[in-house]
Amino acid sequence: MFLKSHYFWRTYLGYVAVALVGTFLLAASVVPRISEQAQENLRRNMEVTTDSLALYAGPAIGNLDYQGLRATSDSVAGVSGLRITIIDHNGVVLADSHEDPYSMDNHLRRPEVQGALANGTGRARRYSYTLEESFWYQAKRVESRGQFSGFVRVAKPETDLAAEIRQSQMLIVRNASIITFVALLLAFYLAARQTARLEELTEVAEEISRGNFARRIPQGNSMGLKKLAEAINQMARSSARRVTDVTADRNRLSTVFTCMVEGVIDVDMDQNILHINEAAARLLLVNEKASIGKPLWQEVRHREILNALDQAISTQSVIKTQMRLNRESDQMVVDIYAASLSNDEGEPIGAVLVLHDITDLKNLERIRTDFVANASHELKTPITAIRGLTETILGDADVDAKTVVHFIERVHAQSLRLSQLVGDLMTISRLEGSQSQEEFTRINFVDLVRQAVRAGQAVAEEKGHDLDAELPDTEIMVLGDRQNLSQLLDNLIDNAIKYTTDPGTITVRVFKEGDSAVLQVSDTGIGISPQYQQRVFERFYRVDKARSQSLGGTGLGLSIVKNIAEKHGGSLGVESQLGSGSTFTFRMPLDTESSSAP
Repeated sequence: MFLKSHYFWRTYLGYVAVALVGTFLLAASVVPRISEQAQENLRRNMEVTTDSLALYAGPAIGNLDYQGLRATSDSVAGVSGLRITIIDHNGVVLADSHEDPYSMDNHLRRPEVQGALANGTGRARRYSYTLEESFWYQAKRVESRGQFSGFVRVAKPETDLAAEIRQSQMLIVRNASIITFVALLLAFYLAARQTARLEELTEVAEEISRGNFARRIPQGNSMGLKKLAEAINQMARSSARRVTDVTADRNRLSTVFTCMVEGVIDVDMDQNILHINEAAARLLLVNEKASIGKPLWQEVRHREILNALDQAISTQSVIKTQMRLNRESDQMVVDIYAASLSNDEGEPIGAVLVLHDITDLKNLERIRTDFVANASHELKTPITAIRGLTETILGDADVDAKTVVHFIERVHAQSLRLSQLVGDLMTISRLEGSQSQEEFTRINFVDLVRQAVRAGQAVAEEKGHDLDAELPDTEIMVLGDRQNLSQLLDNLIDNAIKYTTDPGTITVRVFKEGDSAVLQVSDTGIGISPQYQQRVFERFYRVDKARSQSLGGTGLGLSIVKNIAEKHGGSLGVESQLGSGSTFTFRMPLDTESSSAP
């Protein structure tokens, strides 16, 4: 903080002293001139006024126009701010702007009048017994038609002149104070800026001395310190050039390691860790910074890594292997590449380890393999049944009509199952495809659920179940694809009906929770064990395969539901206990327009 800087206060106080001395000298030279200038201005004003007044007063006195004289005196007094008095050649006051002329004494003996009588113009500064205050006076002799006819006199109270002088002095003092205040503010700004500049120079110089050669002092606004700034910058550039050649390769490699997605570990010949990037530290659960300089075997206890490193250093070749890491309930698969490092002369200087996490790739391969196997199995079952039944009919001409009809009914049932399976596969493909063309519209979710419950009522009654709906009276508006959401509702309700033992109850609830619309489908069915609850959303996965196939399920219903939920920015969850039923909960965002409405 520059306020704690001794340099700042020394600089600022110097500026303050200069400003105060300058202001004092200015005031000392200007203030005395104010009084002199005011008196000079008064003298000129009185001269101009008496000269102008004499041109009119002479003929008026000669014509004995006393009313005109009084009107003139009042008018001129109002314009000039002076007291106007018109006197005849005997000293009798004919008109006065401030007093009644009939009540005034003879003015012939007044000093200013005597001066005007003798010299044409007379001045005086004296006390007026008529107005009981001191005045400045100036009188002028008036002639009419070449003959002396009287005098005109103007007067100014000393108090008015003193007030004008004080006003001018106060104006000077006020302006000087403002100028001084502005000067002090400017001085504060300049001192603070210069102090900040010096502190910046000091800070940069200290950082350069600590090895931060990248710091530079800006050349602009150098406050007279440009040469010093350039000298420090040149010193930094020279120092940086001397260390760049030594550190360039290391920095380049460090940047590459840091940016790599794969885990990278660099060790020396004693297998001490020289560098480990964030990916490797996260993969091996070690502290990235604390492990530097420590032996690899002390930080990493995986035999596959240590063996690969030993082989790479001893054989000076590239070793590839693989290991598996247990992380909670999952198992990670990691490819290991170990390669020895040599200097320019071919001498070994250490080794580098590259760790590539291929867990996701393995999982994708497993999912693809499982999907192909499951899809092939599910398709093969109805196709084999259809083929067997048709071959039986075609191969035996003596089959009675009743048996043929029975076989054809079974073929028809298997074809329906095959059609349902293909339809579900196409639905999943459409939902997961990037070219999906759903048009989202505003939908009353309550009405949609009510329609789905009404559609499932007949099936539930046929199986002896109670299908109850707990729906709010108000609308719950969402933004989505009506067909997809209807399919989601139908699948959840149908799934609850299928896996509920007779007799049972299925309850469908809809309500708002925060900014979400919530659907819950509960049943009193067979339930799902905790270890299977997350897998029920996988394609072709069945908790009870025999029951699912007997009910005509394809194993794709909940997978379709999950895809639809994700398409609508929602989530799907399940809570269940084996033998006590299940509750599937679907959440999706409310429509923004309806959620913002009062």
